[in-house]
Order: sequence, then C-alpha cells, then structure tokens
Amino acid sequence: MYPASEQERQLVRNELAELLKTVHFTNSKRYPALLLYVVEKTLEGRSEDLKERILGIEVFQREANYDTNSDTIVRVTAGEVRKRLAAIYHESGFEHAIQITLPAGSYVPEFFQTTSPDMSIPTPKTELAVIGFNNSPSRPEDSNPAPLPISFWKTWSKTAIGATLVLLAVTCPALLLHLRTATSRSSVDRFWQPLSITPSPTIICPGAVAFSSNGFNGIVKAEKKDEYPYTSITTAGAIATLADLFAKHDIEAIVQPTTTITLTDMTKHPTVLIGAYDNEWTLRLLNDLRFRFAPNPARQIYDETNPSTIWVRPTGVPFKDRDDYAVVARFHDRLTDNLVVVIAGVGKNGTEAAIKFVTTPRYLDLLNRQSKDWASKNIEIVLKTKVVDSKTGAPSIEAAYIW
Repeated sequence: MYPASEQERQLVRNELAELLKTVHFTNSKRYPALLLYVVEKTLEGRSEDLKERILGIEVFQREANYDTNSDTIVRVTAGEVRKRLAAIYHESGFEHAIQITLPAGSYVPEFFQTTSPDMSIPTPKTELAVIGFNNSPSRPEDSNPAPLPISFWKTWSKTAIGATLVLLAVTCPALLLHLRTATSRSSVDRFWQPLSITPSPTIICPGAVAFSSNGFNGIVKAEKKDEYPYTSITTAGAIATLADLFAKHDIEAIVQPTTTITLTDMTKHPTVLIGAYDNEWTLRLLNDLRFRFAPNPARQIYDETNPSTIWVRPTGVPFKDRDDYAVVARFHDRLTDNLVVVIAGVGKNGTEAAIKFVTTPRYLDLLNRQSKDWASKNIEIVLKTKVVDSKTGAPSIEAAYIW
C-alpha cells in the first residue's frame, strides 16, 4: 500500500523535510542523500529501482561495474539511516503525523500514519496505520485490489487502537508501565544518545602537555614530536568519569591523545575532545563555531558574533579563588563530517565543571530553558563555575547557542 493521493505524498515530504533538519542528518552528506533519494523514488512509484548497485551509482557516484562486496557504502549508510530514524522518533517530544522507516534488509522506505489531520487526539504509537509502499513487483492493475482510501485507515485505526488499549489496560499494566519508563529518559541519556547509535567506537581525545623551560609553569602543549607527553590529574579524572558513563550507556570507546589522533581518525569515529589550551583539535574545530577560545596568551573565551563579549578569569584575587569558564559543545563537524563533543575549560576548574555538566541530569536540565528540542540539535554552551580554595563549584550557563 502506498500514499494514494497528492495530499498524502505531501505529508510524507513534509516529514522528510523535518527529519533532514535534525542533528542526525544536518551537515552530513551521505545520510540525507540516501534518505531523500529512496523516499522520492518510492513516492514516484519506482521502488523496484531501489537496489544496492543502483543506489551506489545514483546516490554515491560509483562506477556501473563497482564491486558491492568490497565497497559497502550503500549497506553501511542504510544501516546508519535506520538507526538515526529510530533515534529521532524515540527521543522526539511530540507526535509525528507521519513516520518514515527503512526496514532491515530493504532499501524501500515505509510510511506510517500516526495521526490523522482531523483528529484532535494523537494516535498512540503502539498502533500504527500503515500507508507504506508495497515492495512486491508491479503487476497489471486488474490483478491488484484498489488502494483503500485513507478514511478507511482512520476508522480502522480508531477501532483497533481502542480495543488494543482496553486489552492492555486490563491484562498488561506492567507493559504500559514499561512503555512509560522507556520514554522517560534523562537529559544525560539524550545528550549522549547520538554516540550510542554510531557503529564505530568513540575516541576520547584528551589534551597533553610536555616539560619545557620556556613555559610559564615549566610545561607547554605537547606536540607530535614530543616523546613523553602526559596529561593532568583533572583530565585523567574526566576520562575515568566518561568511561564509567559510556559503560552504562553501551558506548564503545578508545582513548587517543591529541598528539596521535589524526583527521582521518576523526572522520571514521565520533570524537570527544577534553581540554582547550593543551588540545590543538579543540582550538581548531571550535574556530568554526560561535564561542571560541582566544589564542595564547589571552586564555579567554569570546563570542565570534560579538567579539567584545568575553569570558576571562578575574584578576585581583588569589589564583585559587578565581572563577573559571568552559565550553561544552556537541555538533556535527563540517571538517570531519562526524560528531564532535567538546569538554574544555579555560583552566582545570572549568574542565571539571564541564564534566559535571555533561554527566549530571540536573545541570543538563538547564538546557530545557534554552530550547525544548535541544537533544536533536547542535549545541554550544559557555559555562561558569565558582572556585573557592581551588575547589570547583556547580556549573551555570552563561550563554548558549542551539541550531
């Protein structure tokens, strides 16, 4: 069964447009290209063309005789599209009138109507009225029954859903409780969820320093040529905190310091960058965003859209009592075409505060004041923390940009 009217096809295209605006697809090239192609071909009634080789040629510009066994770009990309669609509908805070899915083992999308245009109460997701495309080869029209009108599905959905909900309420209260619990995820779950759906391990990339007689305190940012780079206790603690969090969220991770990670590594893996002035990748990738770290020796954060707005540790008070600032960012990077998370302070207290922020629900909940749908978008935040006798206080949001 396929969307029979132009109105229904337009509903699907509207949903597709909204999907392509989410962080799961924005700034990526492969995933939206494949999803857009298969949806349009299906709406055109040409699902028989959605084969691996044809997709490789039409979407990814492969040669006509390319080896699909060695070049798996279509399969890998389709797998990612499936995961991202599932993530969007799982984390969404509102009902979608249409849901688009890509069934496993197929490149033909299916469309599910979850609400009707004239219904004031959304149809529960436990029952979906299918208006998906029939995957079977086309046959003569006289051998196919006429498509049932959309009004049939409205009536059928109301009746079936009502019966199903009564049955669940009487016989399966535990299942209903489970469904409610599954959808109530913490803000920490929502922040890190994009990493949990990626097929490749996440790289935790800490900054590194080396001894030098030229540095203010005897150390400088480590370079690739340095034989014995090391990291601070603050950064080591951040790595341990993230490792524990990732284990709870089934996120596979490896640790690779800034002195060894390459651009190629970051194109293949999502990356978490820890530290600023000891991590060259943090400074480089944030240069495409709004809030940036000023080059040494300034050691401050500034707003690129308004350079007069700066965040700098105060002078005139003992260093152990100077408030600190940090940047937390989660975004799809244009250079690497992959997900990047930045956790970086001007000083060590700022980095400690940033780690608290991204691993504590009550702090991440502060983002709800900025945007209700922040979990599906790119995020950049400037944090402030009070410092008393070198101890780090709670983080607070100074500025946020969500797009």
